Amino acid sequence: MTNKEIGKMFENNNVVRGDVYPYEEGRSEYWFENSPFNIANFIMQHRDAKEIIVTDTVDRKILNTIGEFIDRYPDQGILQKILPHLIPIQMGEAEPQEIFVATDAEVEEYFEMLDEPKMGLEL
Repeated sequence: MTNKEIGKMFENNNVVRGDVYPYEEGRSEYWFENSPFNIANFIMQHRDAKEIIVTDTVDRKILNTIGEFIDRYPDQGILQKILPHLIPIQMGEAEPQEIFVATDAEVEEYFEMLDEPKMGLEL
């Protein structure tokens, strides 16, 4: 993702983090716009993971998965919004769609760039 795309995503203040845990050790962190469509497609793009945890920007859990299947979710309402997007992909009736996703490293780089002092004349 470009810095412009990352900036726009965070300006809308509607961002979630997806932590992907593969079967081998480690974790990958991603940021993307919060919507049922995006969450469903993110899950299915990482369907080979052991677990996925999706949280909001203050680290409150939205859901977690075991593989591609939702396991726990504190809000029943969000589940009912995600399932219409998720089930057709799980059943092979639809393909996962590409969504804009930023890696944690890209997001850190973007915010570090914002913190850098601007070059120029000070009045």
